[in-house]
Amino acid sequence: MLPLSPGRFAAIRLTPGEDPLTALRALQRQTGAQAMALVTCVGSLTRAVIRHADQPDSTSYQGHFEITSLVGTIDPAGQHLHLTIADSKGRAFGGHLLPGSQVYTTAEIVVVILEGLTFNRAPCPLSGCTELVVHKTPDKG
Repeated sequence: MLPLSPGRFAAIRLTPGEDPLTALRALQRQTGAQAMALVTCVGSLTRAVIRHADQPDSTSYQGHFEITSLVGTIDPAGQHLHLTIADSKGRAFGGHLLPGSQVYTTAEIVVVILEGLTFNRAPCPLSGCTELVVHKTPDKG
């Protein structure tokens, strides 16, 4: 059976100049969450630092971009977050969110903290990558 979990929600609003990844890492530390997932994010960026699929290096974009999607998981040791942004002509592009992005006007973020679960990452022989592993947190009683 799949591990089911109740969740607690947290909402934050980021202001101009803040880095979404830095804020999400701080929220994870502040809450002590062992398993966290993004529920929604709307807002805008003036700088987006992204690693595109199958690329070893990051790309930094400057301008005014709408955040059209920010999804993923966060654990105490790391995260796997995908960002999609759109430019002023509506062209969308995205990849892995990396440190260094900056909010333009706002970023309204809601996360769920999955109680009773622990996320970590381990090598996967099928994908050849380090992937999410979900564990039920042992009862403390």
